[in-house]
Amino acid sequence: MYYVNSYNLKEDKAIEYQKWLLSDEAKQLFADVEAETGWHYVETYWPIMGFGEYDVEDWWELPDWAAFDKSRASKATERLMSRWNELDFGDPSRPASTRMLRSTSDVKIFE
Repeated sequence: MYYVNSYNLKEDKAIEYQKWLLSDEAKQLFADVEAETGWHYVETYWPIMGFGEYDVEDWWELPDWAAFDKSRASKATERLMSRWNELDFGDPSRPASTRMLRSTSDVKIFE
């Protein structure tokens, strides 16, 4: 199952955010979250040529619904979110979206 968070960046933060995502610091924070919660950071995706409603999307793969409870009490998740807020990348004045996705084989479709 996938947790997808779509959001916008502050106008002058895109290059800085890209560099940070590729940094050892960010990679370690993502690894710590995975070790503590089971949430696997897949990637942050960027639309190309203006195609897309948001600036970026973070994709995380979750092993099960119980991983949500683990993330709520996770010190690693708290460190990641605190650092992200400290670096001030996001633009809270514009909308964001979060969604959960399952693969075709995992979805139950009712008749």
